[in-house]
Amino acid sequence: MSLSTERALNLLRVIEKAEEISQRELAERVDVSLGTANQTIRALVGEGILETNVVTTSKGKRGQTYNLTSIGKEQRKQLAKLRIQECERDIRCLETEINKLKQEI
Repeated sequence: MSLSTERALNLLRVIEKAEEISQRELAERVDVSLGTANQTIRALVGEGILETNVVTTSKGKRGQTYNLTSIGKEQRKQLAKLRIQECERDIRCLETEINKLKQEI
């Protein structure tokens, strides 16, 4: 997945919670371009993380719904663990920086 851990996790969270969501809306919620959302969704479908279903919208247009597969749910958990590690690393770096700054004053 070419997205950061945080964005990938957010994307899977949004898909898991949304009953119906367009790629455009998904892109806006995760703060990526529509093209990136499209490529990511295709990759996730190819990896078995997402499944899509073709639906007709209330406006009579063709659309798709996205659902996490069991693999996708496990992937979301793994991404959450990775994100925790990233945040903990950031906290340690910030604590080190704070201590350095305190020594300077």
